[in-house]
Amino acid sequence: MKNYKPFKKRALALAVSSATVLVGSMSSQVFAQEDELQEIEETIVTGSRIKRADFVSNSPVTTVAAEQFDITGTVNTESLLNSLPQVIPGLDRTSNNPGNGTASVDLRGLGTSRTLVLTNGRRTAPTNIGGTVDINTIPTALIKNVEVVTGGASAVYGSDAIAGVVNFTLNDEFTGFEVGTSYEITEEGDADLFTTDFTWGGAFAGGRGNAVINVSYTDREQVLQGDRDFSEFAQFEGTDENGNLILVNGGSSGVPGTSIFAGGFGGISPDSFGIIFNEDGSLRPFDADGNENDFYNYAPTNFLQLPQERIQVSALFKYELTDNIEAYSEALYTLSEVDSQLAPSPAFENVTFTVDGNPFITPEAQAALSAGIGDDIDANGNGIADTATGLIRRRLVEVGPRFSDDEFETISLTSGLRGQFGASNWSYDTYVQISESENTAQLLGDVSATRFAQSLLINPDGTCVDPSGGCVGTNIFGAGNISQQSVDFISTDIASNQSFEQIVAAFNVTGNIGSVGVAAGVEYRDQEFEFVPNAALAAGDLVGFNSSPPSAGEFDVTEVYAEVLIPLVSGVRGIENWELELAARVSDYSTIGSVETFKAASSWAVTEQFRFRGGFNLAIRAPNIGELFSPIGENFPGAIDPCSALGAPDAATAAICAATGVPAGVIGTNAINLASNQVRTLAGGNSQLQEEEAETITFGVVADITPNITVSVDYFDIEIEDAVAAFGGSAQNVLDTCFDPTNSAGGAGSDFCNVISRFSDGSIDAIALSVQNVALTTLTGFDIAANYSTELFGGNFNIRYLGTITDESDFVAFTGAETIECAGLFGDTCGEPVAEYRHRVTFGWAGEKLSAQLLWRHIGSTDDDNDDNEFFNESLDSEDYFDLSGDYAFNDRYSVTFGIKNLFDTGPQILGGNAAQSNTFPSTFDVFGRTFFGRFNAKF
Repeated sequence: MKNYKPFKKRALALAVSSATVLVGSMSSQVFAQEDELQEIEETIVTGSRIKRADFVSNSPVTTVAAEQFDITGTVNTESLLNSLPQVIPGLDRTSNNPGNGTASVDLRGLGTSRTLVLTNGRRTAPTNIGGTVDINTIPTALIKNVEVVTGGASAVYGSDAIAGVVNFTLNDEFTGFEVGTSYEITEEGDADLFTTDFTWGGAFAGGRGNAVINVSYTDREQVLQGDRDFSEFAQFEGTDENGNLILVNGGSSGVPGTSIFAGGFGGISPDSFGIIFNEDGSLRPFDADGNENDFYNYAPTNFLQLPQERIQVSALFKYELTDNIEAYSEALYTLSEVDSQLAPSPAFENVTFTVDGNPFITPEAQAALSAGIGDDIDANGNGIADTATGLIRRRLVEVGPRFSDDEFETISLTSGLRGQFGASNWSYDTYVQISESENTAQLLGDVSATRFAQSLLINPDGTCVDPSGGCVGTNIFGAGNISQQSVDFISTDIASNQSFEQIVAAFNVTGNIGSVGVAAGVEYRDQEFEFVPNAALAAGDLVGFNSSPPSAGEFDVTEVYAEVLIPLVSGVRGIENWELELAARVSDYSTIGSVETFKAASSWAVTEQFRFRGGFNLAIRAPNIGELFSPIGENFPGAIDPCSALGAPDAATAAICAATGVPAGVIGTNAINLASNQVRTLAGGNSQLQEEEAETITFGVVADITPNITVSVDYFDIEIEDAVAAFGGSAQNVLDTCFDPTNSAGGAGSDFCNVISRFSDGSIDAIALSVQNVALTTLTGFDIAANYSTELFGGNFNIRYLGTITDESDFVAFTGAETIECAGLFGDTCGEPVAEYRHRVTFGWAGEKLSAQLLWRHIGSTDDDNDDNEFFNESLDSEDYFDLSGDYAFNDRYSVTFGIKNLFDTGPQILGGNAAQSNTFPSTFDVFGRTFFGRFNAKF
């Protein structure tokens, strides 16, 4: 929202905003050129609560100024934060499955629950049972800057700051009336994104007070995976007619909605996935090879971009009651509706259905089913079993796609007093914050498992054996055969409501005792969550969605902290300035008791141009409500059964398979391949959890090489002990450990094998996982920042570089387990690609009315984390994205911004079953292609 300004101010604004700079490496000398910034006598840099007269931090700090939101066309905050190399993308607009309609930030890839999100230095209202913040509830139009502190900060801010802190500072001094409208669309003519916002503000009462009100509306249109060639078909690893490994299109030639029965019988080859029904109810072998296959293509109905409609109303107020007392308040309200859509419900389960006299299948099919999986009962003695029980695989296409309509409503109210203690240099800030987030979800397109099973037992005339409830017989035997009457009977609509309430009361003081800077305070926080599903969702009487039992939980914590900044030596040869920063916090939780955290940091300025800095943090994260109180629920992560054909078991592994109950005839065959390469897991909370403890070390050097060049290099080392994690780390790791004959923790009778349950045919029923304080996480690497600016063509030219090298990203699931190394990897275990090198570089130029920026994002290459399986041993090449944008101020009222994202239309890299969604990782790689955006801004 820039307007016409004198040249120096516009040049500085772009210089500060470009490529996330006010990187903590920068010293106060960077700002000596601009008098208006020197008017600030004391300020607080995120990472410390002590006021200081410069912008130097002992912790690495990256700051994104408001101008970056404008010149990059940012509407949803996560898209800009995800471009920072310290951030591994979390949930965003592409997160359809998994996803919940929210957007999150994940520093270092350590998890969103280990990143603390603040607004104006205060905790932002969480939105779900895990305490994760939907950062789209923060009004983009009012953001003055975003400060990102990486590394532990629990001693300063409390729990959850293990990976770091993201602090959004809002502009509470806006004056005038401003309206902005922006629009974005891809070269394909879709993924439309429209937003408009109105901001009013001004001083009153002779300048003693100021009020700001912002109203914003955003409308984001849906894009289906079927709208792009790369995601039109679900890809998976398979074989061609010669047995060679290839990446094939699932369902490219298969008929959607066919029925599949596992196992070989009635002359059908046992090497296939079973049998499949033609539309007339006859049988044939299931074709699983090559692109000409019978798999159902679930991809095209899934969203590539989730539609969203959002309204935000924000109000900021402050008023000087006296010369030393200022009252302030904030009211932030967001109403957001986000839809997600999945393919029709997959009926992949064991059921009993009528065989003898079934009018929906041919006599030949009845005989084959009777011989293969028929029950023992033959009431009329005609040689055909009355019923059969088997594993069916059927997409209920006739019911339609599964659809979730999520409405999120969040409100946060803050009121406080701040000011000085008389004429002293001591100041205080005390406030109360009450916030609530409510999510109402309507889930459509699912089927009652009970009614579905009831409708498969039928009489020769097609009516139900049990006609209760208006039962209508369901013909699943062939595509398109389920009648509308059957759809109406088996369908069920489900709904849920969840709410998260948070109350925070705090009192903070800061000042000086002699030359020592001091900050101290006390904080009370109470969090309460409740999830209320309807009866069907709670009971799990569903085919397509996971069961979600009701849950609730609450905890409160009282905390006391103190922080000191001690100047040690200054003004001597070789020590321009040397200071020590110490902080400690004691927290008393109603759940885990009392815990302590500690921070020690130091800065040694050899000269005004060269400085060393370093710090040690003992940080903690208390278990959140979800980890403590969640009931047992279902999930379906990606996995490969080591006993199946895709697992390619050797003789030693096959012996463990047999010893754990897998029938010998199906070991190493397709018959027990996991459906859609997903496995059912059962997991819940653990009220006995204790805190995670992390030791974080940072050490760096800052050099102002010339007045125009600043460089910083910071080393980081984070080790999290007693990390909360599911038993075994992941479903795939449990499977791999159980069936690894070389691993002493595995084998028949081990804890890992005992949590795996199977059906009688050998296929996996579920893996029971529970969260415990059992994991160890280690992360090391380097952050590098460089800034250069000069006069060029009558304007200010600048280059801002920010890069991250990840040396280690290791995870140990439990004591004695093998170390899982994820640096430079992606996949079922490591998840989103953790590139060993990432950077963000901007080239910016600012003149009197015109400014322009070229943004270059680089993502390093990564390899598949499952290098033991040739089906999934793939690599992702390094990727580069370029965004070009510029703005022009016509005068002091009107300005326009135009830009092109993904300038060279770089497409995503395609994977098979080890992808996250859409055959790729859409949060990491651009899936929309070249995109154009524009914004018009007017201020009065």
